[in-house]
Amino acid sequence: MAVKRRSLWVAHRRIGLAISLFVLVVALSGFALLFRGQLREAPPTVVSTGASISLDLVVARASEHGGGAPATDVTMPSAPGEPYQVWLDDDDETLVFVDDRGEVRGSRPSASGLTRFLFRLHTGELFGDVGWVLAGLTGLSLVALSLSGVAMASLRRRRRR
Repeated sequence: MAVKRRSLWVAHRRIGLAISLFVLVVALSGFALLFRGQLREAPPTVVSTGASISLDLVVARASEHGGGAPATDVTMPSAPGEPYQVWLDDDDETLVFVDDRGEVRGSRPSASGLTRFLFRLHTGELFGDVGWVLAGLTGLSLVALSLSGVAMASLRRRRRR
């Protein structure tokens, strides 16, 4: 049974209209996440001593500060005056700032921040299982749109010949 170009066009249009809102949300939240560095509050400035400190000590100090919560991620200072940044696995997803002497210079919760909200919106996590399913269907629908678009273009070329 041959697939007609008109049938592909109708399916392509319906799929596109059905997922357009979801694609817009994913695209805009993903675009905003590109600028998450500018959206975040700047870390505290620290006076660098130029001392070399072990990551084990940085993580231990951050964990102590967070009541023993384990660390999930560490960001190294990229310039003098920047602290180590340690994310803790607690309910608030606490971000702890540690200087190169091993002293905690501050902390803040990151679970309720704008970047975390955008990430949860982007992945569908914000809406629980329904959100995960919608995110998956959006991705599969984009594949279907791509394939039907290629098929329509191919049928158009064949018809012209």
